[in-house]
Amino acid sequence: MNDLFVRIRFLLPSLPRAEKAIASALLENPEAITHLTLAEIARESGSSEASIIRFCKRMGYDGYSSMKEDFIRALAEGMEIHSEDIKVSDDMKTILKKVYQSNVQMLSDTLVLADDENYEKALDALLKAREIHFFGVGDAFAVCQLAYMKFGRLGIPCSVHSDVMLQMMTAGNLTSEDVALAVSYEGRSRNVVEAMKIAKERGAVTISITKMNKSPLLKYTDISLFTSVSDLTVGRDKVTRRVADQFILDVLYLGYITKTKRDYSKRLKRTQTAIDCNKLM
Repeated sequence: MNDLFVRIRFLLPSLPRAEKAIASALLENPEAITHLTLAEIARESGSSEASIIRFCKRMGYDGYSSMKEDFIRALAEGMEIHSEDIKVSDDMKTILKKVYQSNVQMLSDTLVLADDENYEKALDALLKAREIHFFGVGDAFAVCQLAYMKFGRLGIPCSVHSDVMLQMMTAGNLTSEDVALAVSYEGRSRNVVEAMKIAKERGAVTISITKMNKSPLLKYTDISLFTSVSDLTVGRDKVTRRVADQFILDVLYLGYITKTKRDYSKRLKRTQTAIDCNKLM
């Protein structure tokens, strides 16, 4: 798996039209760049040489030649595993392999997109927070609920609500000592965006886990943690996208436990004792 293709796919939705055409052309036929000149790539992608240079600089290169060299190295290393959609004809063993490959791809791509500084900032904000509040809808709410349970076991004041009214009420009562953490795949869930807007207005530190580097949610986000844009689909249903969300939340949770100055071992033991009361003997 090569980082170059992951970064291009991540940038693709937010690129200007001309640069989007270039990125799409390179993803569809990456071998072309190895033998085509700048002028030829411009012609093949229906763009201009100036647009290609802008795209190269956006990708972090000095110019076309340095990006071309990276493409050649990437192709020599081999392309990453692509997630395959589930088909009606697939037997269970095939489905098992496809789901596995999709999860591996999702986690690998998310690791490539990880900004170490942002993860440190997110952890620092959580460690300093008086309270931590999670916001998500649909299957994102389920991920938030699991994070709430983990942090709650430590005795940390936190909340998660599926009801829109409760989400707005919670956001409206936050202070500069609190953290609001949203999970939204595309960053366009209306009530999640609105809750984060209110949280930011109240002075809370806002953290978002999302795949989009350009969305309404990011307007009200202090710290962005990005997930992979790849996913396994069945019809219109996105199947494995929450694996990356859970991955990031687990990283933050484990970072919290290892970096905090407090000893939570007694609280965890008390919590586990309480949970064990619900087990049948």
